[in-house]
Amino acid sequence: MIRKRNIVVPLLLALAVAQTQAQAQDTEIDPKEALTQLLSKALTITISARVLPPETQEDAPVWNAESTKLTIPGRAIKVRLDGDNVRIYLICTPYIQDNGEVLLLAQGQVWLSEPTDNEATYYSTFYSIPVSFGEKVLFFPLGLGGAETQQKDFFNIELEIKIVPYEPKQ
Repeated sequence: MIRKRNIVVPLLLALAVAQTQAQAQDTEIDPKEALTQLLSKALTITISARVLPPETQEDAPVWNAESTKLTIPGRAIKVRLDGDNVRIYLICTPYIQDNGEVLLLAQGQVWLSEPTDNEATYYSTFYSIPVSFGEKVLFFPLGLGGAETQQKDFFNIELEIKIVPYEPKQ
């Protein structure tokens, strides 16, 4: 009896290994097909940054910049903006919801310093924003510029975010 068990166990183990190898061969993925599937879910995020003068002056932006990044749902993109006395990070993570809309998680990190100080002030904001494809969302990492900032003649920073499905160039 003991002898039969010794033969049965290796035989079952050999059958299990053969079955596993056969399944592994069936799941091989074609790289072109995998890339096509990945790109079918990809999103293009365009971020337009503008520095606006205080309300007391004209409405024309003092500075403009635009960045377009490619990502997939659930993967964050980061945009960094540097000025003389300011550094801004915008971190955007899009998620596709069951209804086909996008839930955008937007995090802003801002470091401000006065030219005469050696210290920096840190501000952080975090929002979850439901958006539709192609809809433009305005994000103000420093806030909307309340009365206290207007009295000090602060410039305001406006980030416009737009998400669309990626379409490969033909």
